[in-house]
Amino acid sequence: MIDLTHGIDRGDLLACSFVLLSSYSYFEEGSVHLAVVDPGVGTDRGILAVETGEYTFVGPDNGILYEAANSSGVRRIIEVDPDRLRSKAKKIFTSRVAERVLRNDPSSTFHGRGIFAPLVGYIVAGAPLEEVGSTAGLTAGSMERVEITGPEIREDQIVGSVMYVDRFGNLITNIGNKLVGPGDELFLKTGGKLVGVGKIRRAYAEVSPGLCLSVTGSRGYVEIAENGGSAKQTLGACTGDDILVLRG
Repeated sequence: MIDLTHGIDRGDLLACSFVLLSSYSYFEEGSVHLAVVDPGVGTDRGILAVETGEYTFVGPDNGILYEAANSSGVRRIIEVDPDRLRSKAKKIFTSRVAERVLRNDPSSTFHGRGIFAPLVGYIVAGAPLEEVGSTAGLTAGSMERVEITGPEIREDQIVGSVMYVDRFGNLITNIGNKLVGPGDELFLKTGGKLVGVGKIRRAYAEVSPGLCLSVTGSRGYVEIAENGGSAKQTLGACTGDDILVLRG
């Protein structure tokens, strides 16, 4: 079991979608990906298990699974009935921890513990999903969507935005690494001001400690970082800020 992150801001569906999309393919075939950023917890929003050619994605039907599941190739979507799931799970799980989780009705404010964790355990145990949910009328097009838009590419510039801020304060954009070159120069628009960040670099150490830079990041997208610090704090930036790349 790998805990990828607990660093996504509360209720930030776009950041969750982005992190899942940029991370899922690094896992072994057959992995189950659970994502729970769930402002609608306790409502009638759906509970999904989405099977693709290589993975299963589990989470609320609020858009966070859409980009990753479609990128992987949706084969089947099951909308899970929590009561049926818990009834079946009680017969499969024998650990004391599972018994505690399943003993009472799930909390209306914590489905991550009461529903989603047992659902992942049920899938990993090899139990049939069709016994705890329905596929009727469910297609990739019927899923709720949080779509990750690409940048606007012009002849002499690229216009994008900050999609995610990681725990180091790095600003990850929606501009792919392959779209930029070492002569290109990046600007950030935040708080109504346009701030020059400089030419695209390959490593943090190419600038002195305490200075910000633009760099081709490990997720496959251009990032704004600070060598030894937080670009978010230094620049006062946040998700949704505009990015401008001028071609060199």
